[in-house]
Amino acid sequence: MKKCVLLYQLFVAVLAISVMAMAGCGGGGGGGTAPAASTQVVSKGAITKLGSIFVNGVEYDTTGTTVTMENPDDSAGGLKVGMVVTVKGTLSDSTHAKATSVTFADNLTGPIASFDGTAGTMTVLGQTVKFDSSTVFDNFPTQGTSSVLPGQMVQVSGFTNADGSIQATRIERHTPDWTQTTTVELKGTIGTMNGAVFTIGGMTVDATGLTLPAGTVAGSFVKAEGKLLAFSSTTLKATSVSSYNDGIETEGGTRNHMDVEGYVRNLSGTTFMVGGTLVNAGTLSLAGIANGVKVEVEGVFANGVLIASKITIEGAVVPTTVPAAPVVSAVAGMNQVTVSWNGVSGATSYNIYWSTTAGVTPATGTKIANATSPYVQTGLTAGTTYYYVVTAVNSVGESAPSAQVSAIPTSAPTVPAAPIGVSAVGGANQVTVSWAAVAGATSYNIYWSTTSGVTPATGTKITGAASPYVQTGLTAATAYYYVVTAVNAAGESAPSAQVSATTASAAVLPAPTGVTAVGGTGQVTITWSPVTGATSYNIYWSTTTGVTPLTGTLIANATSPYMQTGRTASTTYYYVVTAVNAAGESAPSAQASATTAAAPQPPAAPTGVTAVGGTNQVTVSWAVVTGATSYNIYWSTTSGVTPATGTKITGVTSPYIQTGLAASTTYYYVVTAVNAVGESAPSAQVSATTAAPALDGLTLYNTNCSGCHGPPSALPGRTAAQIQAAINSNIGGMGFLSFLTPAQIQAIASIL
Repeated sequence: MKKCVLLYQLFVAVLAISVMAMAGCGGGGGGGTAPAASTQVVSKGAITKLGSIFVNGVEYDTTGTTVTMENPDDSAGGLKVGMVVTVKGTLSDSTHAKATSVTFADNLTGPIASFDGTAGTMTVLGQTVKFDSSTVFDNFPTQGTSSVLPGQMVQVSGFTNADGSIQATRIERHTPDWTQTTTVELKGTIGTMNGAVFTIGGMTVDATGLTLPAGTVAGSFVKAEGKLLAFSSTTLKATSVSSYNDGIETEGGTRNHMDVEGYVRNLSGTTFMVGGTLVNAGTLSLAGIANGVKVEVEGVFANGVLIASKITIEGAVVPTTVPAAPVVSAVAGMNQVTVSWNGVSGATSYNIYWSTTAGVTPATGTKIANATSPYVQTGLTAGTTYYYVVTAVNSVGESAPSAQVSAIPTSAPTVPAAPIGVSAVGGANQVTVSWAAVAGATSYNIYWSTTSGVTPATGTKITGAASPYVQTGLTAATAYYYVVTAVNAAGESAPSAQVSATTASAAVLPAPTGVTAVGGTGQVTITWSPVTGATSYNIYWSTTTGVTPLTGTLIANATSPYMQTGRTASTTYYYVVTAVNAAGESAPSAQASATTAAAPQPPAAPTGVTAVGGTNQVTVSWAVVTGATSYNIYWSTTSGVTPATGTKITGVTSPYIQTGLAASTTYYYVVTAVNAVGESAPSAQVSATTAAPALDGLTLYNTNCSGCHGPPSALPGRTAAQIQAAINSNIGGMGFLSFLTPAQIQAIASIL
């Protein structure tokens, strides 16, 4: 096994040297030769410009590209400036590429708990979110931060700082605002863990009652979704917890050109983390590189490590103030003390001051300059108390000292803690086991088995292992189980939590079966039956029948069902699917095809339109139009009304009553139907006349009749016909009333 370890280490070293040779001399901005045209590239960074998209200084053509949004709500808006995305594609030159896929996933989605516009910070789900003039604020009532308020739901995209805060590149408001029924989402590294309750930054996640992913321990990176009792609550009641990969997304193995952007953290020697990606700087200069510095790293990806060929410091800002003081801890060991501290934003180095007298300061302590965390001070006297403070340094100067910490070295070592952050990844006849370093450990043991529940008593022991450890010569398509222990002179730690991985199938897989394609509006959904032993699937598509992996456009790492969006209307698309494992790619499936729906059209003009007049109103009715989402009415008192000449009434429903109209007036109407595409042609014109004003019979009688006939009671029972006959015959001189209309005569008769 030691021989295997040495071979692996030799492979990584040779790979790093070969990369350095290609890159030439470099440094903390170290340059290298541009990647060759047609190089496959995977790049993770923020979108800085649209049309297509610009990521890490490269313009990616996204025509026909598969775009994957983690949340369905993001799909409608598409890709936006400030989103941190992973792009896969092919370089045509050093600044142009054709993207095959773009994937977006946010850092968190939740309500703003507190907001400080002056300091440029907000708190969301217990996480400190920092913003500056480059941060994109979107979907707020006003531009900038003047309308940002606690309780608003936001989606945050950005990079994790060395101190655990998020440097936001995009903050987008999601409506409606937070309520107790709103589902929130948080991704991050587990800090402390007690059963099913754990912390991510300042948020406590209560996952009681849920089954956590296998191997979830402190140090695991997870995605938690759930509910809050209040928008400022620091406890999240989880409804789901899943494992999550925060590193650059690859298919495993070695990739020719990788590019990742983010903030340096956990800098130790020549290695550091950028987001969830482990970077090995090899022989490159690290001048100017420190925890909290934003960088872009280019290189090749091998066995979970990005071997850097170029490191560029991004957005370097000349500091104007000294850094903040670090937060420090000290742990005693055998004749030694390990001093650790958090990375401080903007710090370029750190100093330790120590003494055997309490109250140590930079003025009274012994200085250890340019220390890196964790720092192990050896050769100390057992039983003596050692006191420490740490300062952070940048070009402006040195910070105030940290709070004092102390530790008492022992004459004998203590058993180290159990390793955390253990993971296992299966490959072709091998499994790669990785874990975080344990303070005080001098070596590590791995215990493995093909039966779950492995322990140091039941497992096969691998001594002196180093992380990552690659166990080779394993049986294909077999699950292997592992625990890891840490060792020093005092003994062996308790075992880690168990992890497992399944080796890949050794045989090339059969072609997928049951492939179908179903067309929709601007999209096609492809499905297929799972292939035993497949680790991923590829789709090849074309608008020409007879598509093959040689002639089709590749969609890598697809899962069934796969929805391909952005398709042209009324177009037939052809597909084949292949299955992939460590042995290679299967033959293509039988071809499937589907035709997308025709482009949507405005609805037809309404029919069956009628108009009925009433007292100072007209009622307009029409038949329902298929596909219409609303209707408009256009009216006029002049015949020949059109949408251009009529007065518009929007968003109406049938029947619609138009009130407040003039009496005895004719009104003309046309109706249109509306949907998301547009407005229909107008209906045929209809018209209606409002009723005449009501007549007052008593007033008419008193005005025209009472002078001769007295009160109405003097002529009981007279009908309109009798009154009309008397007028026509001029009985008693009534002929002068011939100007009265039949309606007025009827009104007079109605009161007699």
